Order: sequence, then C-alpha cells, then structure tokens
Amino acid sequence: MSNIFRKVLILGLTLLAALALAAPVLAQGSGEAQMRVAHLSPDAPNVDVYVNDEPALTDVPYTTVSSYLSLPAGTQQVTVYASGDTSTPVIDVPVKLAAGGVYTIAAVGLVTDGSITAQVYQDDLRAPSAGNAKLRVIHASPDAGPVDVVPRDGEPLVTDLSFPEDTPYAEVPAGTYTLDVNSAGTRQTVLTAPDAALASGGVYSAFAVGTVYADSLDVLLVQDNVSTGASATASASASASANASASVTASPSAPARPLPDTGGSAWLPLTAALTLACSGVVAVALVRRITAA
Repeated sequence: MSNIFRKVLILGLTLLAALALAAPVLAQGSGEAQMRVAHLSPDAPNVDVYVNDEPALTDVPYTTVSSYLSLPAGTQQVTVYASGDTSTPVIDVPVKLAAGGVYTIAAVGLVTDGSITAQVYQDDLRAPSAGNAKLRVIHASPDAGPVDVVPRDGEPLVTDLSFPEDTPYAEVPAGTYTLDVNSAGTRQTVLTAPDAALASGGVYSAFAVGTVYADSLDVLLVQDNVSTGASATASASASASANASASVTASPSAPARPLPDTGGSAWLPLTAALTLACSGVVAVALVRRITAA
C-alpha cells in the first residue's frame, strides 16, 4: 500500500509541476495581449507614455520602438505626454486589445499641424517557414505620397502604400536585400535600403519615417520577434541617391518605470514589470539618414 501511495504522490506532484509550467502560456492565450509603442512623429519631443493613467515608458525619443508589454485584453487608455509635462496630453485614446493579440501603437503625424495621432497596427509574430523571414512595411512619413517597395532586380513586395497604412507580412527567403522605395507606379526611387539582412526565422517591420519637407526620410528596420531567439543582423538605411554618404546610428533606449500593483484590474503588474526590467525599451534598428548627393 505504501508503494502505491508513493507512486500516486509522485504522479500528482509531476502533474502539478507540469500545470505550473504551462500556466503562463495558458494565461497569455486566454486573457492577455501584447502591446508595444513606437514614436514615429518626426517633430514631436521625447515623450512619456501612460496606460490607464499609470506610467509605462518615460523619455522615449523619436524613432524608438519599445519592447512588448503584457496587458490584459480589453480597452486600455493610452496617453502620451511631452516628457516631464503631464498638463496636456499629446495623444489620449482608448485602444482595444483582443486576447492573444499583438499590437504596435505608433505615434504618427505632426505636432505642428495637429495631425499627430495614435495608429494601431496588428503584429503577427508567428514564425515563417524554414529558411524564410517575414517582412511588412509601414508608411509613417506624413508628407510622402503612396509608394511601391521593390527588392532590387525583383518583383514588388508592396504597391501603392499610403500614409499611415501597413502591409500584410510577406514571407521571403532569408538573406540580404537592397530594397527600393519608389513613388507608386513609377521607377522613381525616393529611398533605398541597402544591405537589409533578414535572418531565417526573423519577423520584421520596415517603417518609412521622416518627412520630404525636412529631407529626413529614413527606413527603420525592426525585428518584431527578437525575444523569440531568431538571430538577426538587421540593418536598414535610406539614401537619396546611390552616391549619398551616410552615417549609421542606433535608436536609443528609453528608461521604463516600474508599474504599481493595481490588483490586476488594469494591468498584469508582475508580467509588465518583468518585461520592462529585462529589456527596457529596445529598438532593434539601424538607421542611415539621407544626405544630398
């Protein structure tokens, strides 16, 4: 009898351990969403981002894309202030998050003409087929017209993409590409992203940012699934001409403050705090600024 009892006890403990390990995965699928923030407004200052009146990210510079925050599914109020000034929000919008969904909330448009707004993009972090990468393009340049995105000597990946639209993710063989951004329907190249390295298993977003007016158009290449372990040597650049000189810079990180315990009603504090503490705000992007030829 003691041997039977011992076997039942061991089996029970094994089942409990398995359930404990599975709990975070089940919780994420059943009631959580993933959300990150992208500062893509070229004339906006550094910003602080609040969710449900609680500070999430602080002093976020232009072209920064944050790591993902784990939030409960439902409507979350996202408020953006100029860094250090909570008197008047720059953006204050409700954002609906579906359970299991993954989102990028981007500040796009301009402060000067009042067009700055929050644009919600749905991300897809599912891995591509073996040997492939996934890439989508987001048009975040407020004064640039519709564009086509064409791999050099290849077929268009994107046609007639307008601000502030995004494309579905497309699977492409892993490798290094030169991507031309052309005025829609023409062969007039307005941006070139040479040496865009897409790693096998990587999922990427290419953001067209900056303005034509300020001659500041850039391409920002971000690996969306960087936390899943896919290796990447992502680089992106924008060039007004083949002879343009450029310098490579990395988007800086913004510090994140711990979130207060709200009893789980507005946040999942432990998950969000761990996410922020482990990775802060990470932009996996190399940007090359346009200079005149």
